[in-house]
Formats: sequence, C-alpha cells, structure tokens
Amino acid sequence: MYHRSPRRRDARASAVILMCSIGALTACSGAEATKVAGHRDPARDATALSRRPIAPDPSWKKLVLNVPGPYVRPKSLSTQGDAGAVTDPNGLLEEGGGTTTLTTTADDSTKIIVDLGVLAGGFVELGVERASGAPIRMSYAEGSGYLGREGDADPDPGGFFYKGRTLSTEDDPDGRADVFDPPRRPMVLRSPGLRGAQRYIAITLDGPGKATLDFVRVRQTGFQGRYDGNFLSDDEVLNRAWYASAYGLDLSTIRGDRTDPHARWIIVDGPKRDRIVYAGDVRLVAQAAYNQSAEYRTAVRDTINLFACQQRPDGTFPAASRADVPCELGDPGPPDGSPAGYEPPGESGPVRLDSFTAWWVIGLADYLLHTGDARFVEPLLPVARRAVRFFVDRAPAGGLWRTADYDGKAPYNWHTPDKAEGVDAYSNAAYYGALRSLAALERSVAKDATAAARLDRIAARVRSAFVARLWDPKAGAVLLNTEDPRRDHSSDANAGALLFGLLDDGRARSAMSFLEQRLGSAYGTRTSEFPASDANPYMTQYISPYMVAQEGLGRLRYGDGTGALRLIRKSWDHMIRNGPGTAWEEIGVDGRPLVPRPGTSLEWGGHVGLAHAWSTAVPALSTGVLGVRPVTGAYRRWAVEPRLADLRWAQGDVPVPGGKISVRWRRGARDASFVLTVTSPGRTTGRVAVPLLGSERTIAMDGRIVWRNGGPAGVRARRLGGSVVFDGIRGDHTFAWTR
Repeated sequence: MYHRSPRRRDARASAVILMCSIGALTACSGAEATKVAGHRDPARDATALSRRPIAPDPSWKKLVLNVPGPYVRPKSLSTQGDAGAVTDPNGLLEEGGGTTTLTTTADDSTKIIVDLGVLAGGFVELGVERASGAPIRMSYAEGSGYLGREGDADPDPGGFFYKGRTLSTEDDPDGRADVFDPPRRPMVLRSPGLRGAQRYIAITLDGPGKATLDFVRVRQTGFQGRYDGNFLSDDEVLNRAWYASAYGLDLSTIRGDRTDPHARWIIVDGPKRDRIVYAGDVRLVAQAAYNQSAEYRTAVRDTINLFACQQRPDGTFPAASRADVPCELGDPGPPDGSPAGYEPPGESGPVRLDSFTAWWVIGLADYLLHTGDARFVEPLLPVARRAVRFFVDRAPAGGLWRTADYDGKAPYNWHTPDKAEGVDAYSNAAYYGALRSLAALERSVAKDATAAARLDRIAARVRSAFVARLWDPKAGAVLLNTEDPRRDHSSDANAGALLFGLLDDGRARSAMSFLEQRLGSAYGTRTSEFPASDANPYMTQYISPYMVAQEGLGRLRYGDGTGALRLIRKSWDHMIRNGPGTAWEEIGVDGRPLVPRPGTSLEWGGHVGLAHAWSTAVPALSTGVLGVRPVTGAYRRWAVEPRLADLRWAQGDVPVPGGKISVRWRRGARDASFVLTVTSPGRTTGRVAVPLLGSERTIAMDGRIVWRNGGPAGVRARRLGGSVVFDGIRGDHTFAWTR
C-alpha cells in the first residue's frame, strides 16, 4: 500500500493553514481549517503563523470624508419647482464648464438644490456671470429636510437660534441664508460671514428675475488633519462610524482669526451653532483627537488652556468660552474670571455648570498621559488644585457634592436646560474622576506622593458614598439625582459610574442590563425612563450620542465589548444613513434630530447640530477594538489589549509621540486561529494581551513558542482573565495560536 510522505503532508497542511490564517480567512471554510488544524501540531502551526506579520490594508483611505484642497464643490444638483425655469443645471458642477440660468416669475418658487455630498464649513461662494431683477438668495442646511427660506435656522422670532444665530464671534455676521443684489457683470458672491456647516445649498431669486451662474463652492476654513490615526474592520457600520466621527471633529475645529490673525486651532462644540468651547466636552473629544491625528495634540492643548486664564475666585470655570480668548500658554494668571472684553458668550455667562470644571481637570491629566507635555501641565497645577478644592469644600466629610446656585447663578448640568439642583450622579462621577486625575498629576508632575495619597483617600470615600446614596438595589441601577422626585435611573448616571469604575462587577453587570432593557431603543440608550408625556423635569428623554459614547467606553471597561459595539451600530448607523453623513448632537426618541423640551423655545429641529465633536465613536473603536492606550506619559509605556467582541478582524494606527502604534488582528474561521501584529516606536515598551477565546493555547511570537502548557516559555508573560499578557514588548512583533 502507498503511504503519503509525512513531510509532504506536513508541508501541504502548513500551506493551507497559512492561507486560511493570513489575510485570507474568508476564503477558507471552517471545515477545512478545522480539518487541517486537527492533523497538525498547534505549536508548529502557531510558529508558522507568527512568522508572517499581517499586512496593513490601505482601503481605509476611501472612508475619509475630509475633502482635500481649499474648496468643496457640488456632487449633484436638482431642481425644485418648475424644471423648465432652469437651463443646464449641471453647469454649476464645474467652474468654467458651462453656465446655469435660473429664471423666476412673481409667483415662482423655483430653486436649485445643491448637494455637496458632505458637510462643508467656510465661506460660500457663487460665481455669477450676470443677473437682473430680484436679489439672489442662498440658503444653507445640514439636513435636506430643514432647507427652508432661511436655511435650517429657527423660524421662531422668539427662538434662541432665530435666523441662525450662533454664540461665536469669528462667523460674524452669522446666519443660515445670504441675500445679494444682482450683479450686472461677472462676479464671485461670497457669504459675508463664515457658514459653519452645510451639505445642502438652495439657490433662488427673491422675486422675478434672471441669473446666469457659473459655479457654487465652499471655501473651507476648518481643520484638515493627516489621518495618521485610522481604523478598519470587517464591519462597515463601525468603519463608517469611526470616519463620520472623525470628520465631525475636523468640522468642529476653528480659529478665532477675526480678532487674532495668528489665532490657534480650538475645538468647539459643533460647527453650525455652538461655535464655542465647553470645558466638559473636551475630555471625550480629546480622546478621539489623540487617536485621530498627532496634529490634534496642539489643538487639544490650546483648548484646555483656554479655560486656565478664566478661572473664577471660587475655583470654577465659566460654562463656556469664546474661541479667541487671549490666554498665554503656561501663564493662567490670577483666578479672577475672564479677561475684560472676552466674557462668556450669550446666555452662558449668568449660569453655573460646575461639573464641567471637574471634567477640565480630568482632561488635563489625560493630556499629560497622551503627550507627556509636563512643561505645559506644571504651571496649570494651581488651577487644577483650586478646581478640585471647590468640590472638596462643598462635599461633607469626603462625601458627595451638591449642584446648587452658589453665587445666585442658575445651576445646570450637561443636559441643559433640565433641572440640576441636588446630588447628581453623573456630576459626582466626574468629581471622583477629578480627584483621581489630580492625584495622578501630583504624583507624576509635582512628585508629591503625600498630596496624591490624600486625594486618593478622598476619592475612595466618594466612591463609597456614591454607591451608598445613589445605587438603587431594587432597580439594579444608579439614580439620577437625590432630589429628583421621579427617582429616574438615567443613562448618564449609570454611564458615568461605568466609565470611572465606581461599581463592583456585580453592580456593573446589573447597570448594563438596566441600560439595555429599560432604556434601550432602536436608536441607542434613552436618557430617561420618562417620555415627554410624563416628563421628568430633571431629565428630558432622548438619545444622546455623547452619553452613548461614554456608555460604550464604560461597557468596554467591564468587559462588555459586544454591548459597546451594539450601541455604536444602533446610533451611528441611524445617524449616518438619515443625515448628512456625520454624527448628530442629539437623536429624538422617534429617530429624528428633534428633542422638544417643554417650556422652552427649542421646538425647531433644524437647530440641532448634525455634526458634533462630542458624538464620537473613535475612542471606543481605537482604544477598545484595537486596544491601544498609554500606561505612562507620552506612551513611553503602553498597552495593546484588543477587545474582539463579535468582529473577525480589525486593524488601525494610533499616533503617539515619536511615531505610531499599529495593531492588526485576525481570527480564523470558527476561531481555529488567531494572529496579532503589533508595531511600536523605538524607546517605548509595552504589554500585549493575546485573547485566548475560551481555551488554553500554545502561543508563538515571531517564529518561536512563548507560551505553552499554561505558562511562559522564555519571556515575561502571565495569564490575566481570558488573555495571556506579554510584558516588556518593544518594536514589531506578531503573535499567533492555532486550535
């Protein structure tokens, strides 16, 4: 009888395994992979796999929404009204490629609707060959459903955002529509003020007239990063969520160059309406920025610095800041409020939003961790100490602090204009985070271990008080506020507790179940248990992508990667498919970008930002799915701890000082194999967690066995939960195991 050569059989099996496990998993059947693995020595197979690093897939570049170059031009045009009144509408698609003529009568409401394909912020320009009769009107909207005569501005004269009012200074005169006298000679009409974000532009005439037009475009003024940070996976929804979030941040980065031609880039709340800075938003937005581009580190620094010179005598910051406040780096000045002439914008001046002061301290510590820039942070330590002292002085015996009108100003939380007085769960979670953050700064920057230990002790007491006063064992969830008569178990109360690790594992599982079962919806987690018909004055019911993003990070902290990705799929997929392609500020419970708030003028959905920096899926995907995070400042020590959840593969780059950390992982069909390639810059060291996916494995690294029979083989490694963690990793390595 003929017997096949074992050597030949082994060579064939190794080839099949390599084909199945490196870059071509979808081409192999699970049966074939299992059959081959079943006839092979797992150590030999793992060794072979680990010799072949996973190659990067550059197709992520096609997902970037940022339009390179100075202009964004139309992708398509349509006519509303009498199509015969518009000749050659496609002439507007390209400069010098033909002209479009619009002719209107007294009763004509004919419009040319321009779709830019993406949101664009900047000055809108219209090339006119000649015109006569009625003035030319251009109206702007983020969403096509809100494109009215005044664009997507609030039509109510009593509305806060009537005719497109913003709180910014660098877009003056603001508005969501512009009207021009008809030029009788060729001319480029330009919006007199910067128009923050629009995908749709309506061109019409205010009465009988005729206009021959050459082009329409938006001259961009926003930030255009390099995308040296990126993400890609086998899930297209998650991929689009990452890049839609990233582009929302690009659009929300502005320069206050009307007052200072050398103004720095500052990250604001949103490009259309709230073109100002909120200290509470910076921390989450910065986590996205660090993962998106190294160029954003300076913008984050300057945004944090913006509040340092505006600290009030009691240690708190204004609720919001203009983008052009002249704060010198490293010289915050005395705590006497905003510089003269740069007072807080609009209605943000006469109110308190004290929890945002705690978030600023957290953001400062995060900045140091991601950049290592102690030179900037050290002069701001007195600012951070005064900020934390405000809460400590108002918290009895190391307990929780109460939101109140300490100087007669109305107190609010992140979800204004809801009622805020009382011991608020989300605000106290931030207080706990600020205590821990300042302790880290005292330890690493001031080298004051005694001060750090004191702050850690206070934080421990706050954690105990948080659970004792705000955990509701009957509901298995955290209460919104001690003075809330409805005893609402809101999303922010529970997301904040998860985000900062305030709950033990059992309570965390219960809170996550409550969020999904009680507050879950088709579009994400609702903020409140109570609908508008039975409204809770302490919390309006809607879906906040800002809070969903933080809930996702909290779920990842407690090991629920699948739940975190499920949230992103719900909220971001809905927003992207039903909007201009970016993440919204808010989602109504019915799925529209409209959140009516009883007793206010906020009834017009057009004012809701359809691109918002705080609505970001980037941190959950880059720090969760890829698992990249700093352990010490500037990533001198780092960790790669990927959460696979239900994905088959993922890859991405995270920019770090001195280079980037790249992660690429794939799991085989039926989890028959796993390969992880990690690259890191020189002079850094880290730890890499290799998921075991429920079984003991023999793990190889770069062609040699490093874990066998439940223990390390010639390396520093340990079993931690469902992974094997390898310590002291430098440079570029590929890890692999097979079943």
